[in-house]
Amino acid sequence: MRPLDVVELAEPEEVEVLEPEEDFEQFLLPVINEMREDIASLTREHGRASMRNRSKLWEMDNMLIQIKTQVEASEESALNHLQSPDDGVEGRGTKRGDKAEEKAKEVAKMAEMLVELVRRIEKSESS
Repeated sequence: MRPLDVVELAEPEEVEVLEPEEDFEQFLLPVINEMREDIASLTREHGRASMRNRSKLWEMDNMLIQIKTQVEASEESALNHLQSPDDGVEGRGTKRGDKAEEKAKEVAKMAEMLVELVRRIEKSESS
């Protein structure tokens, strides 16, 4: 490094010095107010996001309860069917076919509800 030459030094510029109160009012107060507004805005948005997430979780919980109720009802129906044998041998095939079709519809409905639940979960995770 080379030593500084006295000739290279520029003379300092004159700067207007403000009183501390003027400095605060002119520069710091607007910045502080802007920061307060930003904090308030972020706090409101955080509250809204929290409410949205709670609402989504509540919806998913309700859907899971509906699915659980349907599964339990389906299980109970199947157990009742096994406990009460059919009266006649004729028609036994058609009754079982009808019941199998009914169970297939119930399973399809539950599968649709599960797919909808998964879509909502994925949608809420992405937002």
